[in-house]
Amino acid sequence: MLLACACGATVSRGAVEVSVLAVDRVGLDATLPPAADLLSITLHDPARTPRLRVSFLSCAAEPVALGGAKAQPTDVPLRITATPHGGVASMITDMRLTRDGDKFVADDRALRRAGDPDAVWIDLAPSLLRGAGPASPVIFTVETLPGETVTASYPPDKVFAANCALVLHGNQGLGYSEVFAGRSEDLEGSGFDEALQVHEGTGVPGNFHLSGPLQSSAEWSRNSGDPVDFNGWLAAGVSAGWAGMITSAYAQHIMPFVANDMNDWAVSIESDMIGTRYGYTPRVAWVPERVWLNTSGYPSAGVNDWIGDNFQGHDVWGVILDDDVHLAGHDNHQIHFLDANGLRLVPRDRSFTGNIVGGNGQASLDILTGLANSGVGEYRIAVLAEDWEAIAEMGGWAVVTPNAKEAYDWIVGKCDTESAWLSTWKLADALTNPNFNGDTFSPTPGTYGEIGGFDGYGGGDNGWYTHWAGYIPWANGGDGDGICAGAGGNCKNYGTLWSEAFGALMAAPDNNVSQAGWYVLMTNLYETAWHDGMGGDISGWEHRYSSHIKNAMIYAEAAHWLDGDYAATTACFFSDIDNDGYDEVVMHNDRLFAVIEGVGGRVTHLFVKGPGYGDTAIGSDNVNWNGDGDYNDANHVGAFSDVGPNYQHDVYGLEIVQGSGTTVVLKATHAEVTKEITLVEGDAFLEAVYRVGSATHWLQAGFSPSLVDLIWNADMDRVWPADAAYMGRRNPNTGIAAAWVLGTAGATHQLDFSGTLMRGDEVKAAGAFAVRLYAGLTGAPDGGGDIAELRAVANDLTDTLGPLALSADYYPTTDRLVIGFDQPADPASLVPAGVGLDEDGDDLAEVALGAGTTVLETTPAYALTLQLDASDAAAVEALDPAQILLLMASGTVADAGGVPNDGLTAADEVGVAIHAATLMTIDGRLDAGEWDGYLALPDSNDSAWTASNELDGLYVAWDADYLYVAIDGIVHTNSWLLYVDVDPGGPGGETDLTAIDTWERGVLFTAPGFRADFQYGCYQHQSAWDGDSFWEITTATAASDRTGEIISAHDAAHAYGAAGASELAIPWDVLYELGAGHVPVGAQLGLVASICWDPEPDGELGGDSVPNNAAALLPTIDTVWTFTVDDDGDGLPDSWGGTAVPSPAGAMRLWPPHPNPFNPQTRISFELPDGAPSHVTLSVYTLRGERVTVLVDGALPAGRHAVAWRGTSDDGRPLAAGTYVCRLEHGGRATARTLTLVK
Repeated sequence: MLLACACGATVSRGAVEVSVLAVDRVGLDATLPPAADLLSITLHDPARTPRLRVSFLSCAAEPVALGGAKAQPTDVPLRITATPHGGVASMITDMRLTRDGDKFVADDRALRRAGDPDAVWIDLAPSLLRGAGPASPVIFTVETLPGETVTASYPPDKVFAANCALVLHGNQGLGYSEVFAGRSEDLEGSGFDEALQVHEGTGVPGNFHLSGPLQSSAEWSRNSGDPVDFNGWLAAGVSAGWAGMITSAYAQHIMPFVANDMNDWAVSIESDMIGTRYGYTPRVAWVPERVWLNTSGYPSAGVNDWIGDNFQGHDVWGVILDDDVHLAGHDNHQIHFLDANGLRLVPRDRSFTGNIVGGNGQASLDILTGLANSGVGEYRIAVLAEDWEAIAEMGGWAVVTPNAKEAYDWIVGKCDTESAWLSTWKLADALTNPNFNGDTFSPTPGTYGEIGGFDGYGGGDNGWYTHWAGYIPWANGGDGDGICAGAGGNCKNYGTLWSEAFGALMAAPDNNVSQAGWYVLMTNLYETAWHDGMGGDISGWEHRYSSHIKNAMIYAEAAHWLDGDYAATTACFFSDIDNDGYDEVVMHNDRLFAVIEGVGGRVTHLFVKGPGYGDTAIGSDNVNWNGDGDYNDANHVGAFSDVGPNYQHDVYGLEIVQGSGTTVVLKATHAEVTKEITLVEGDAFLEAVYRVGSATHWLQAGFSPSLVDLIWNADMDRVWPADAAYMGRRNPNTGIAAAWVLGTAGATHQLDFSGTLMRGDEVKAAGAFAVRLYAGLTGAPDGGGDIAELRAVANDLTDTLGPLALSADYYPTTDRLVIGFDQPADPASLVPAGVGLDEDGDDLAEVALGAGTTVLETTPAYALTLQLDASDAAAVEALDPAQILLLMASGTVADAGGVPNDGLTAADEVGVAIHAATLMTIDGRLDAGEWDGYLALPDSNDSAWTASNELDGLYVAWDADYLYVAIDGIVHTNSWLLYVDVDPGGPGGETDLTAIDTWERGVLFTAPGFRADFQYGCYQHQSAWDGDSFWEITTATAASDRTGEIISAHDAAHAYGAAGASELAIPWDVLYELGAGHVPVGAQLGLVASICWDPEPDGELGGDSVPNNAAALLPTIDTVWTFTVDDDGDGLPDSWGGTAVPSPAGAMRLWPPHPNPFNPQTRISFELPDGAPSHVTLSVYTLRGERVTVLVDGALPAGRHAVAWRGTSDDGRPLAAGTYVCRLEHGGRATARTLTLVK
């Protein structure tokens, strides 16, 4: 096709001569149907087989690309006459175009031509043209409807020529995007691919700009399974000649507001990318948002650089600017010159562009027909230049410009079929055509009107930039409105952050890591300072970019490490490396440089070096973010991210255990999780030892090996050997790999996941385990997928972690010491003599267990129950309960694999809790015979939720102090609930708990007389969230937490197997508030228990209940268990004869503190025996036995007393959160209880 200007009225297409006889203006008569609106008349091959082509505005039956064009009629007449010079007019044709489906066509198929739907072709007799010349032309008269007549002559009496260029600017961030293929609901009518299809199909050249980040997105999509290779498609278009490429500033920052070096870097990188990817040297640049400003004058606020000198040094000849702002007063169809250096200024024709975007194709075409008729059309060029998203009907454009894609396709079609007079250009070629040369001047500063025009970026003297530059982001301590909140962070604004990041990168050595930092900085300056319209706020997505500008500081600092600028080879220290005002931890040796955030205790960045290489392994801060903070999201997942339980965004306590030397150690703790990360000089891996308890724990790491290479090539290979001893990703272009190494240290693979320029793996384990995070240069995998460097690290990682004691509980009723471990301990391996109890913290055992100690468990368990002999039990009970610490010699017990424990000393502060001497041992374990002789309500194996969710019965007992209840059964990933009615048949309590604010499980009570006053719930998902609670039901919609006033234990982890249960000791005063040991005369109680599924508010009772329902279906309860506790009517719980062990009358009692845990205050109640007033002391101690306060110290009378404690020391100083012991001393006797202060 013709790709250059038609320089005369006669042109050639291949070997065929074509004469343009006439080009008519179109769309001027609003009453004229498009199929009757004549466009052009051309004569083809006049010397041999002459054919007359007559074209129309549109022969489509319903032309959607023509805006408000008049509706088409049922048919259109077409009459053509020819009048030789001096001769008589003859009729060439008198026909009608009739509707045929979706178009108007000539009845005679011989008049049609494939690919040219808006024209008819008419054969002429060669004799008609014989003798025709300038002095003796043949006159053709073409008429459709009245008033639409075009007269043309052959040879033509003038030159009909017009020129245009079509520029599409693709601009998005680096992340998944649907712009390439289109919106899922309209794949065939949207997307960038639609434009490529029409240009490829017609061969009409287009000028395409795909921003650097979008190029990487397209490459990543191809390498992630997208069947369309968009970059390859463009490269093929370059080779075929229908695609020219436009360059710009990489990542589309707003150029005048940053430094000259930044602009040079951005134009250089983008142009290099285009040359490398597409084999095309771009000569024309898109100025981001067409913001062209001077450093002085108006508007110039915030301007740092005049950008007129940032292009030619990178072989860019011209830039696209706005005809109505920058180039106002100059011909918008000529290509002008910048007076300072000759840079070409290409006008974006606002009308030509806007009409296409708006779906008004005929108005744009009429600009071209006007040029064709102007007599100077061959010296003019109209440039359509627009966001590709608008033409592709993507995002919000789908609503604003619903016919843009159709109008663009239509105008490209016209460029194809009307190429005899309309030439379509690659802009690089147009710049070399002197015909288009215009004026030399300095552009008017400003931007396009919708975002400020002559008043600059955002109006008001660049108001968008100045507002943004002064805004303090939330990540740096802002309040969400751009003001310093004064609650942490350095309160630096965006303007300061980009400037300091730029300064840090300029001062950093030039290497792979600092170059990655440049990409981070420039990408997060994307659309710098964009707002939601004039007068609107900074866009939310803009904050997500801008808040991560500061992360470029990390790369600048790591570049110094890579270059050998650090004095210490190996170190671990706190540093605000990302310039947000909050400290991170840096760990480095001679191979790795890791950055650990307190949020999640995650390795967010990992850099590597070795002989001949230095690079990144984790971290892709240039990829789209889902939020303003440095949290994990779909594209950013730090290593050692604890995702199950989901603690990845919780704040961890970070403690540098060893900060210098050849080995450095960091401990991170949160809830039940402890991870100790070690880095040894010379190692290319971090090793983390996890202790997470009995529940399964999941952790993730996302890998981005060689970030700069990924930006260019977007490629990484799977690392996966047959035995799954390690897994991760390797960059095949650089050889840098990053991977989990599991070895045989307890963890296994769970799943893999992917974001953009990041792929990762999730692993899982329980108890105590170790994992390694490897990063560095490796060889390629062998035929079996094995990588030698990783195999060596995996073979070296074995289980060396013996059981670590975490807790100890002594139950005086049964003389049992229960020791909890961080992993299953082998009962057969336990050596009792290695277990000791230290009363004074001197690491010397006051009680060492003797040979008479037995272990009740027979298989490895997280808790071992030691049955003490009488002498050891008496010795333990003689110790001061406030300060007993557990000691354990090395090798006392081993795990299931035979790995022995390390020694446990007083410094480890594992306290021994001495439990109350209750009638029943409240330990979550139903011992054989323990509940014999008391009330029991067995339940058959009848659960609708199978045997893994089964209730086996209820047990009830009491003494003078407590009501004891046991729920026997087993639950997997569900819960069970116990409901208590303290006055069956009475007015108290509720029958409808479907709106209760705690443990709402849809329950309705229809059992006669039953109204629930209390509820107990035990969450049993075999996870870190397992626990129980006891609530008083105050209304149908509210409950009050009374958990701290009862004693309870459960076995949610199934450590005791079939013997596991929930056991409760509920003080009578909690139930009736009549004082300790008192109940209403003739008191009765009603109970019912049920399994339920979670969570709120959808969870309901189901599966099984005790007692079973008579008729109703759960969650309705129609049957309960009722019993009498005061049959003799004395207002005291009845005795069980010789079986019960009531407390002696007038005994000294220390009641459970309430609330517990507490903040800010708890109430401690105690009772003194009968007798004259005597001295009493009530003190609070730490678990190490250090007294922190004395609450009572003096003589008190017999009876019940209470004192409040606000968690402070004797001098009024607030104490740290933790567990404390309150100790009551009176008459040579002492008793104690624990209480927990939370903050």
